[in-house]
Amino acid sequence: MLQKNSCWNDEDYAESVIVADNENVVNNIIKEFSIPAGLPWNLVDEVYAPINCNQNFHWVLVVIALKDRRICVYDSLSNLRNMESYLEIHKLAVMHLTFLSDSEFFEQTFRTDWPNPDAYRDKLSDTTQLLNTNPFEVEYVQNITQQDCDSLDCGVFVAGYAEYISEGISVP
Repeated sequence: MLQKNSCWNDEDYAESVIVADNENVVNNIIKEFSIPAGLPWNLVDEVYAPINCNQNFHWVLVVIALKDRRICVYDSLSNLRNMESYLEIHKLAVMHLTFLSDSEFFEQTFRTDWPNPDAYRDKLSDTTQLLNTNPFEVEYVQNITQQDCDSLDCGVFVAGYAEYISEGISVP
């Protein structure tokens, strides 16, 4: 539980409580304590998440490839990508690594592919043999179907992208 610091005003304290609650929610999802799909992240290869870009009523799909430490971004307005959404996604790449570390995700070796060491190349530190602390690589998927600039269809595109990808079909 957070203690109220005398240097904080009530608004700062309230915001810190919300942030702490959100961190607990993310950790609980990663550990399967409250995940709708019923699988902890150490048992899956990819995690699909809709992301609201900077509260601008625009949604993108991110596919988090856990083994590859890559975040693929499917944006139906990629032609109009602005710097704010770009920065938000890169913040996610750094924060995601922190959440995974805090939830002890990297200690879960149940599905580690030991016969295939190439899958882990560049993910282990040479000196400590611990997973390195580099954030996840961010890849913006190009040449995918785009929505009209004046439409509000991004949610439909996010759902469509997720359906195609989850079925192993390339997004047109």
